[in-house]
Amino acid sequence: MNHICTWFCADDKGEESIFPQTGQLSSSQSHQDIYWRCIFLFFITSRRFNKHQRHVFFTNVKSLPEIDGRKAADVLNELNVDIVTTDFKYKTPKGYYGRFQNQFYEFSILEHISEANKNLMDQFLILDSDCIFLKPVEPLFNQAELNGGFISFEDEVKPDYKINGLSRNDMRSLYEDLTQQPINELPSYHLGEFLLSNVANINKFSADFTQLWPVLLQRNLGGKLKFNEEAHTLSYLYFKNGFRAFKNNIYMRRIWTNPLFYREVRATDIDLFIWHLPAEKTYGLHRLYERLINLTGFGKNLPELTFLKLVQKELGIPNLPVKRRFQYYTTSYYRAVKKRFRKVPVVAALFK
Repeated sequence: MNHICTWFCADDKGEESIFPQTGQLSSSQSHQDIYWRCIFLFFITSRRFNKHQRHVFFTNVKSLPEIDGRKAADVLNELNVDIVTTDFKYKTPKGYYGRFQNQFYEFSILEHISEANKNLMDQFLILDSDCIFLKPVEPLFNQAELNGGFISFEDEVKPDYKINGLSRNDMRSLYEDLTQQPINELPSYHLGEFLLSNVANINKFSADFTQLWPVLLQRNLGGKLKFNEEAHTLSYLYFKNGFRAFKNNIYMRRIWTNPLFYREVRATDIDLFIWHLPAEKTYGLHRLYERLINLTGFGKNLPELTFLKLVQKELGIPNLPVKRRFQYYTTSYYRAVKKRFRKVPVVAALFK
């Protein structure tokens, strides 16, 4: 059976991480509500296209909240989503790294899948909740099956470019430390928002992580290079088990849509199966959520073309509507940023 999953790990007060896209403490209810809306939208769009896969929501939240007057449990039940509650076992200590620390919750998910699923050929697609679906993903599952029950995609960054504290060159040095062997290839930085694997491979990743975890904590105490977040860690686990990034990625992409700072949208994005939209949590995804959440069946009966036009309009892909562009460029915030950075050539070019 194929499974489509997302997750939410709530941070308690005193255990917060920094999440730049919301600009709020991760323990705050307003921050968490943003993610709950994304979760609802994730499953609304997936259920529209993927009717035969099992849908699963993983969380450490014992009592699901009410969001915008709706009980989260009722919404997920209406969408035929199974709710799996599992503890967050792999919490990093204070000072380990300032951002995205609850991303290590993904390894609690993998551990649960490994323990609870005995069919080794079952496949799990695990995505961040700020993703939406535009097509059925059965071809993606089929491709993973042909690829040894695994598929992953890379962020093609330059060797010295640091993502969350590590460059790919840093990763190679760290891999050599961990394996005590020379690494002759430059490792890929795999997209952490996407994981598709069968249970047999998940068993390997989970077992390897169990051994790796105390090593990471010890390296942190010694001030040594370590994996700062889940994408670093998954990239290593994939590499260790002989898996490499799939090169022909026609399926999904991380799309940056903020017109003030960085907009990297392609005309071909409308042909993808999945969009990951980190900058749209409080904007386009929220607008699309509001358009669908109160419709009968969450809009499942909207004609296909109507739905796709609605998605493209609210998310500004591939083209940002003129009215919304004008709203961005006339805000006092935009003018303040422009004034501050207008003397920096690379940044100033964004404001032309």
